[in-house]
Amino acid sequence: MSVLFANDQGWLLDPCSLINAGFERCFSGNTGLFFRSRFNKQYFNLLKPHIVDKEQTTNSPSINTPTLPATIDLKTRKKRKRKRSDLNQGEVDAEVFHGKVRLLVLEGSKSLVEAGHHCGYLIKDLPAEQSEQTPVPECQLAALCDMAKQLLAVENSAPRIQAVQGHADVDSHLNLFSCLTENPNDFAREVTLMGQKYFLPPRSRFLLSDFTRIQPLVHSGKKFDLIVLDPPWENKSVKRSSRYSFLPSSQLKQLPVPAVSAAGCVVVTWVTNRPRHIRFVREELYPHWGVKLLAEWLWVKVTQTGEFVFPLDSPHKKPYEVLLLGRICTDSTSTTRPEECEIPDQRLIISIPSALHSHKPSLSAVLRPYISPNARCLEMFARSLQPDWTSWGNEVLKFQHHSYFTTESLDSTCNNATDLQVAAGVTDTSAQH
Repeated sequence: MSVLFANDQGWLLDPCSLINAGFERCFSGNTGLFFRSRFNKQYFNLLKPHIVDKEQTTNSPSINTPTLPATIDLKTRKKRKRKRSDLNQGEVDAEVFHGKVRLLVLEGSKSLVEAGHHCGYLIKDLPAEQSEQTPVPECQLAALCDMAKQLLAVENSAPRIQAVQGHADVDSHLNLFSCLTENPNDFAREVTLMGQKYFLPPRSRFLLSDFTRIQPLVHSGKKFDLIVLDPPWENKSVKRSSRYSFLPSSQLKQLPVPAVSAAGCVVVTWVTNRPRHIRFVREELYPHWGVKLLAEWLWVKVTQTGEFVFPLDSPHKKPYEVLLLGRICTDSTSTTRPEECEIPDQRLIISIPSALHSHKPSLSAVLRPYISPNARCLEMFARSLQPDWTSWGNEVLKFQHHSYFTTESLDSTCNNATDLQVAAGVTDTSAQH
């Protein structure tokens, strides 16, 4: 269960359990057996804040949780507090925005964190022994997307959707860059793609490409009722680290969101805390796409003890990120269909963040009440897959790599003859689409 607690302030999420829900039954074509797969829990073992400011710890209010033991050596920063007159316009705008949401984060987090302690998701005491951080494998998918640009364009007669077969020799011939690839089964699959082993959730589809090769998604003919975007926003730290490529705001307008949206489609965009990015989505991007802004949510990141990962009033980094939610609107459609609920404003999502860069929690569970029961869902700039979702991005398989998972055997009764026949007899469904 990924939503551990919900109230009128928001939701307490366990992102790792939501990932695992899709891998209760996973089939390996190599062994011919089913097994259970688990995302490595160590990536969510955040025991202490990244930064604790000494002055802030003693003088400022915090979430109603136990303080950390004095034996832990925490980083402190002693810097002269800059006068407001020394701040540039972006920093002034950031202060203004923080002032608007500060009380919401502070007060709204209390009941959700208390619920986390009550259900055991959050702990009161740190363990005596701390496990070592699991190494992060290097991802070469973005580089492969660049190489794929040299490939010839796929003919119009080629299938728009291709299914994995679960056999390395067959799947090695799949063109992942020019059409949607899917696992059509009701169970997860272990597959070998481009010489690497990945776990694909049930009924998941993906397109591995960058911004310049997104046409197969548009040409698939699918219209989506929910679109979640996590754009690679341009900022100084990204430029310095070269960890991933960024996309200028002006190019985001060229994304084919209207072309792949069904009437009344819910559009959700992750935004950095930079006010200029928030203003861009509010005032330019959403109006350009025909999206009516309905709500602003905050993802609040906490440690295993329930403390903010950064001091709430830190001038450098905040313990929250912004989500802007809206709906595609036309003159002939209302903002809400009869079977859908109105999207509430000013809600919090509380969870322990992943240690993996840009590994956002899935929003499928919290957004379910605001979309139709059989909604088609799309994630753009994705780095992982979800059951029943279509995902696109130049690192779309990144967190599906087998090295992020552990596996365990299932009871032999799960590997019955019917299951094995279904797993081994998957047909190419591309001709049906």
